[in-house]
Amino acid sequence: MNSEERILRTIRGEEVDRIPIYVPTITGRVVNTMGIPAVADQDNYLIRDGIPVQNDWMKKDLSYLEIIEFAKKACERVWTYEFPEFDRRFLLIPKEFIETPEFEENIDILTSKYQVNSPKGELEYIAKKEKNISTVWTEKPLVCNKQDAEKILSIPYTFQKPDIDDFFRNKKRIKEKGGFVYIWVSTPLVCVSQLFRFTEFLTWCITEKKMIAKLIEIAFERIYQQLEYLLQNGVGPIFRFGGSEQATPPMMSPKLYDEFVVKYDKQLFDLVHKYGCYVEVHCHGRIKSVLNKMIKMGVDLTDPVEPPPNGDVEIGEARRMVGNKMTLVGNIEFSDLEYCSPKEIDEKVKQVIYEGGRKRFILATSAGPITFVSKRLKENYIQFIKSGIKYGQFR
Repeated sequence: MNSEERILRTIRGEEVDRIPIYVPTITGRVVNTMGIPAVADQDNYLIRDGIPVQNDWMKKDLSYLEIIEFAKKACERVWTYEFPEFDRRFLLIPKEFIETPEFEENIDILTSKYQVNSPKGELEYIAKKEKNISTVWTEKPLVCNKQDAEKILSIPYTFQKPDIDDFFRNKKRIKEKGGFVYIWVSTPLVCVSQLFRFTEFLTWCITEKKMIAKLIEIAFERIYQQLEYLLQNGVGPIFRFGGSEQATPPMMSPKLYDEFVVKYDKQLFDLVHKYGCYVEVHCHGRIKSVLNKMIKMGVDLTDPVEPPPNGDVEIGEARRMVGNKMTLVGNIEFSDLEYCSPKEIDEKVKQVIYEGGRKRFILATSAGPITFVSKRLKENYIQFIKSGIKYGQFR
């Protein structure tokens, strides 16, 4: 079986030759986040904020390259495609209100500055990236006070059609290499939380609840329209939603989770199912209290189902809670790959496969490396894959 067959059959609860194995940023890539075609090395390219994020370290790190070569032969090759119209930092406002970013390079730090022009004044978003660290941090969010919130709300919205041709071109190329494509969509709550510093967002959920609810409603309407257009034009089959981990314990109460997440996400998931596609929810942290809510919302699979202490549920308990109603993806912590011995990793993989079950389970790590790989991490990644094949074979 190839990656697509193995993953889709697993989601449907059908028989597979072995449990799918997924290792983020090793066999998974992000394509086209800012509308810039990732035409360079399709195997090792990630774009965020209009700049190459996975920079030179990946091509120089022999340990990382060794993991990639091994994983290519054994793991599922999954790419994530991000339509720029779903950009979670700007409340999905039309592109013409966002000026082309300015880049400032200072020794080992690259700063990108965006200016948003609204009828009520300018807004600024600043992100930073350090050399040889493959991620981007928000230095200054778009909304810092009530006046900024009014500015973003004053921007008139018009629907902009996503470039589905680019999606299908990339999907075709990836499929020819034996890969599979997910479509990334941030949920309404995630889009709103990204407008603020996180502590301020949580405070506003209490002190400015009406404003937060209004922003979430607007984000939902815009996401729904974009999503419906994609589905009507055959984009799919798996939509991977950034699953509102900002609202799981201890950040929010169950009541707020229902108001800000369930109310809106369920409608988006119902829309995906209407077109015969599948919903994956990516949600780190403590998900034990929301697993049943996920089932009711129609989630088909969730990752990375983190065990304690980063999460709050072991894979066996999660399986007993969801039965065969949901595919579980996990749950080897990335930190364990850095600090455990290969023998310990082998035991952990054996246990999670045994407890995750023969059906509706995908073996995965909680995250992937974003900088140079240590000798221990390389050894454990390879052991993780070998153990996944050893204990996950069904034929």
